[in-house]
Amino acid sequence: MAEQKRIIRLMFAKIKPAFHALSEEEQKEFMRKDREKMEELGYKLHFMLDCSWSDKEWQFIGVEEWPSMEAIKEIEKFHEEELKASKYAEYKTYLCTPVYDEYTQSGITNK
Repeated sequence: MAEQKRIIRLMFAKIKPAFHALSEEEQKEFMRKDREKMEELGYKLHFMLDCSWSDKEWQFIGVEEWPSMEAIKEIEKFHEEELKASKYAEYKTYLCTPVYDEYTQSGITNK
C-alpha cells in the first residue's frame, strides 16, 4: 500500500482591525472555536512565527500539518461559513508535502 504523504499548510496572516474591535472574551471565543475545530479535524501545529517586527505584509506565519485534503477543505469551509474569518484576518495559504532526500535537513521529522 502506498504511503500517504502528509500535507503541510503554510498560513500567512495579518489581523484586521475588526478582530481587535471584538471584546477580549469574543476574541478568546473565536480562537477557542477555531482551535477546537482544527484539532477535531486532526491538524497539528508545528510552528507559529511572529513576523510583525520584520515584515509589513504579514504578521504571522503558521506551519501546520493536516491528515487529508478533505480535512483542509472542511476547515476552510468552517473558517468562511462559521467564523467569517476573512472579516477578521487577511490570509493566504500554500499546500505542500515534505521532501526527504540527502539535500534536506530534518525540520519536521515525525511521520
